Amino acid sequence: MPQRRRLANRLGLLAAALIFVAVGVGVVLGAQRFIVDANRVSHTNEVIALVVAIEAQLRDGEAAQRGYLLTDDVDYLADYQRSRGDLPELLAKLHALVRDNPDQSRRVLAWKLEIERRLGQMDATLGNYATGGLVSAQRSIGQEVRRTSAALRAQARQLVASEQQLLVQRAESSRSSANLLRALAILGIPLGLVIIAVVYGWLVAEIRHRARAEADGDDARGDLLRNIQALEQHGADLNELSRYGGMLQSCVRAEEAIGLATQYFSRLLPDTGGTLYRIRASQDYAEEVAHWGEHAINGPAMFPLPDCWALRRGQPHVHRAHHELLPCSHVATPSLGATPSYACVPLIAQGSQLGLLYLSSHDDAFLARMDLVKTAAEQLSMALSSLELQARLRVQSIREPLTGLFNRRYLEESLARELARCERRHMPLGLMMLDLDHFKRFNDLHGHAGGDALLSEFGRLLQALSRDEDIACRYGGEEFTLILPEADPITVQARAEAIRAGVEGMRVTHLGQELPPVTVSIGVAMFPQHGGLGESLMRQADAALYRAKRAGRNRVETATLDPAGDQSAA
Repeated sequence: MPQRRRLANRLGLLAAALIFVAVGVGVVLGAQRFIVDANRVSHTNEVIALVVAIEAQLRDGEAAQRGYLLTDDVDYLADYQRSRGDLPELLAKLHALVRDNPDQSRRVLAWKLEIERRLGQMDATLGNYATGGLVSAQRSIGQEVRRTSAALRAQARQLVASEQQLLVQRAESSRSSANLLRALAILGIPLGLVIIAVVYGWLVAEIRHRARAEADGDDARGDLLRNIQALEQHGADLNELSRYGGMLQSCVRAEEAIGLATQYFSRLLPDTGGTLYRIRASQDYAEEVAHWGEHAINGPAMFPLPDCWALRRGQPHVHRAHHELLPCSHVATPSLGATPSYACVPLIAQGSQLGLLYLSSHDDAFLARMDLVKTAAEQLSMALSSLELQARLRVQSIREPLTGLFNRRYLEESLARELARCERRHMPLGLMMLDLDHFKRFNDLHGHAGGDALLSEFGRLLQALSRDEDIACRYGGEEFTLILPEADPITVQARAEAIRAGVEGMRVTHLGQELPPVTVSIGVAMFPQHGGLGESLMRQADAALYRAKRAGRNRVETATLDPAGDQSAA
């Protein structure tokens, strides 16, 4: 009987060992699979960001081409050549990223052919412009160009949609990994505990030294509980990391993503102080944007980039207490004793440094969770990079680059929106049409560069003399528009006179010389007196502007209450 029990003990121990080995292997495989999925998600986000960047580059080239055709400004032509020259490198990078996906690789090649076809069309248009002028260039822009542009947009949407579908699949794979870890914890560990308990009971009956056996059993149980707690904590960390990554993808502003990261890191490392730095646009200083917990050793609110080893090397830098290596310069060294443990994790996306995560604590325990910290920092980096790109594209789509004012498309959208809002609230709305007097003569005399300097300075003046709620737009050429929501006629008239006087006193310096003074003519129309629709209101303001020109320029004219009279005057 004792021999059978000893055999049973051995078999029981072997079974328990196999179960825990299986649980451990399952956890490792599940964690590796989760990390692979996270890397694939980052890869997919990088592909999407690159597709958006290529589209933006192509649109920049098209905008530069149109600017050259309309203004004959060689700077626009240089911008077009620059945008065109950057596209092959971006396309090659995109093709390298999707090389492991045959379908996406074929789509990228097809998209590349359409882009080359579009570039060829734009080159042909420039050639026609060089030989036949603007009229000849306009004739070359036909249905084929529109079909090519439509095909480019459709292919880009298909590329992004395919990558987004991959994101859904990889999220499902992450959930499968979490379910596997949960199943291992629920089924494998209790079974192993049952076997260990049986074996322990037999050993108690057989071993003479009960006290030693009980102590060994207590130690074994303690190890098991710690393992269980570690497994449960690891599973909870993975679930929290997955949820954090998913919420980062839904953020619409960088501040929102930073706030979410602050909450996540404070929960992940509750006894650790943390500071999140963003690198300024000048790329010379890192500036604090968020702080949580209590640092073992505080860092400055701002410091030069070379002061941090992590930013110098482009990889995480961990400094343990009593370590012989020199700490980062931005970490204040105590006058007595060793520097406490800290870690600096750079935020890098698309090869660009975006910021730094700085952590410090009197306890080294937080360093054991650095893998989770690095993964979370990578996800934050990709989210911030994507949000910055979206913000740049948004500004480019509604702002006119020379003056910094809103473009004509945004004017039409805003005018319709503000008219509807003022109509609901029974409030007035003012609309100004502004035209710089004798601008063509000024442009011919001082060149396009001088004209651009004048337009840029006028844009700054118009913004400075506008209210916060006003909407200043460049309508086209030397014509500008100002929408004044909820402004009565007296306020609009006073604002128009202030702008007219401001332009009269404006002085523009170009190439070290002061350009001659200019004046502006302004036409004013009011809602609802002069029209209830944006088109009619614009027409009335334009007619009033025309009367101001006819009356000698450098003056403000208000639309008449008789639309027919304005039309006949125009």
